[in-house]
Amino acid sequence: MTQDQPAPEGMPAAPNPTAPRQSGEAPPEAPAKPQAVRRLFTGRTELAQGVAEVIGMARRTIRIFDSTTVDLALGSRASEEMLRAFFLAGRMNRMQIAVHETTHIQYYSPRLMSLLKRFSHAIAIHQTHEPIRNLPDVMVIADEQHFLRKPHCLQPGGVINLYDPADTQLWLDRFADLWEQSSPAVSATTLGL
Repeated sequence: MTQDQPAPEGMPAAPNPTAPRQSGEAPPEAPAKPQAVRRLFTGRTELAQGVAEVIGMARRTIRIFDSTTVDLALGSRASEEMLRAFFLAGRMNRMQIAVHETTHIQYYSPRLMSLLKRFSHAIAIHQTHEPIRNLPDVMVIADEQHFLRKPHCLQPGGVINLYDPADTQLWLDRFADLWEQSSPAVSATTLGL
């Protein structure tokens, strides 16, 4: 049934979104804003699941800070497929990774290096400068409203916040500070031999 055709007998007519509203008629309701979710995690399995969940929420940007990315499972087949879909979903989608040590990415993450080769315009991997290499926390931030954070890379626990732009902004600011204190370190031409 198109909007030009009358509704079958006994069925109400479909609303016409371009028709003027009758006086006293309420405007259409906006979609409900998702409620913020805060969840603690305590182990490596939950960490990997949380990283996948936060990355899966990303629509434009992914920002990651860690000492090495070893525990984040970015080199897994599932992460590779999720990241590939993220980059293919939009030409302007971007991922920034800041690490203290690049060895794991360069030599032990061939899937991540393959993504870097294919999407070199969209992925930047930096190494932090010496003065901040003792910072122990871990962050995975999606867009401006979702994040995973561990206070210390050697401790198993942390927090996942979803649909929380206010708290996420604090970690975006911290990531921006860290990013300024890092330099490009891994490129599509870096050989993992």
